[in-house]
Amino acid sequence: MQQNEQLPETYQIESLITDHEQVVDAKVITIPHPEKGELIVAWVIANDSALTKEEIVKYCDRSNDISTPNYVLFTDEFPTTPSGKIQKIRLKEKALELINE
Repeated sequence: MQQNEQLPETYQIESLITDHEQVVDAKVITIPHPEKGELIVAWVIANDSALTKEEIVKYCDRSNDISTPNYVLFTDEFPTTPSGKIQKIRLKEKALELINE
């Protein structure tokens, strides 16, 4: 999978997560894994600091048609370009950094 490509279902996962009442926004990316190929990472902006990773995973598990994220990371905002476009490459870099710690 090339750097700019994403699994088609990432948009479906984003849509599902943003339907959660405690979620303001979500972006889903994939990161490489040596054995599993790609791992799914959900970046979430929550409107409630009590929202947990486990709650997001459980919420996604209710849909049999959509994959559950391997990782859920929380942020206050997404990195953007000067024109306001979300920089998913920066989300990917930060996810790799946090997960590989």
